[in-house]
Amino acid sequence: MARIVTVIGTRPEIIKMAPVVKALDRLPGREHVLVHSGQHYDLMMDRIFFQEMGLRAPDHQFELKDQPPHLQVATTMRQIASVAQDADLVVVHGDTNTTVAGALLANKLGRPLAHVEAGIRSFDRSMPEEINRIVADQLSNLLFAPTETSRGNLRKENLTQGIQVVGNSVIDALIENTRIARKRSTLLRRLGLKKRGYLLLTFHRAENVDDPERLSRALDAFEGASKEAGLPIIFPVHPRTAKMLKAHGLERRAAAIQTLRRMEPTGYLDLLALEESAALVMTDSGGLQEESCFFRVPCVTLRENTERPETLSLGANVLAGTDPSRVLEAVRRQMDVPRDWPNPFGDGTTGLRIAGVVDGFLR
Repeated sequence: MARIVTVIGTRPEIIKMAPVVKALDRLPGREHVLVHSGQHYDLMMDRIFFQEMGLRAPDHQFELKDQPPHLQVATTMRQIASVAQDADLVVVHGDTNTTVAGALLANKLGRPLAHVEAGIRSFDRSMPEEINRIVADQLSNLLFAPTETSRGNLRKENLTQGIQVVGNSVIDALIENTRIARKRSTLLRRLGLKKRGYLLLTFHRAENVDDPERLSRALDAFEGASKEAGLPIIFPVHPRTAKMLKAHGLERRAAAIQTLRRMEPTGYLDLLALEESAALVMTDSGGLQEESCFFRVPCVTLRENTERPETLSLGANVLAGTDPSRVLEAVRRQMDVPRDWPNPFGDGTTGLRIAGVVDGFLR
C-alpha cells in the first residue's frame, strides 16, 4: 500500500490543506499520514482551526515553541524523519519553515516530493518565504501550481516536469466554509457591525511589525485610512503584533486611535464573516489577498510586493506599503473600485484534482 505523508505546521496551512487532506484520505488503497510540525503551536487555537475545518486530528503532533527559524527547520527535519523515511510521497504546502523542512527532508531521504501552491513568487528574496518557495519547488517531483502565472514562473526557473495547474485550495475551503460561517458566526452581531460598515485589518509580518519606525508609520496610516473611509477598523491583533506594540512603546499610541477597534485573534469562521461583509480589507497577509478577491471585497496590501499578482491585474488589490499617504490614496481608490472582477484561483475542485494526480503518480 502506497504511503503518503503530508506535513503542515501553521494555521494558514491547516485552512488551505484541509480540502487536500480530506481528498487524499479518501484515496482507496493509499495510507495517508498527516503530520503537524507545531510551527504555530497554540494548542487551543490549533484545535479550533482543525474543528472548524472539519479536519481530523494529525497522526503525529510535534512542538516547536519559540525556536528561531533555523532551529524550526532543523528540529522539524529531525522530528519527522522517522515518519517520512518510508514515504512513497511527501506532500508540503506553501512557503513556511515547515515547508522547506519537509522538502529538504524528502530530498535527503530520497523520497518523492509534491509541493502544493508551487510557483508563486514575490520576486523579493529578502523575504524568507520567497526562499522557502524556491527551494521547495526546485526539489519537487510534483508541482501543483494555482494559476498559469505560477506555471510561467516555474518555467522561467527551468522547471518543466511535473507541473499541474490545479487552482488554489483556498477556494475549496472558502466555498465549503463560507456557508457554515453564515449560519454559525455571530461575531458581526456581537460587535454591532453592519455589512460594508467597517474596514478589516490584519497586520503581522516581521518586516512590518519588528521595525519600530515602520510600525509607527503604519499606525498613522490606519488612523488616516479610517478617516478617509469614514468607517471604523476592526483589527484582530496577531500575538506578534501585540508583543511588538509593547516592545516599541507604541501600545498607548495604538490605544489612542479611537476608530481602531482591536480584538483578540478570531477563529476561521468568524474571520470569514468579517471578510465577506467588510467594505475594504487592509492586510499584509497573502491568504487574505486571495480570500478578499473571492469575496469581491477590495483589498489594500500593506507591503511593497505580492506573490498574488493576479489580484493586482484584476483591480481587486493594490500595493501600498505602510507610508500613510500611499495607504490613504490606496484606500480612496479601492473604496470606489467596481466589485465585478472574476475569481482567478479556481472552481473549488483543487483538492480533488491534486488527489487524482497523486493517485496516478503512485500507480
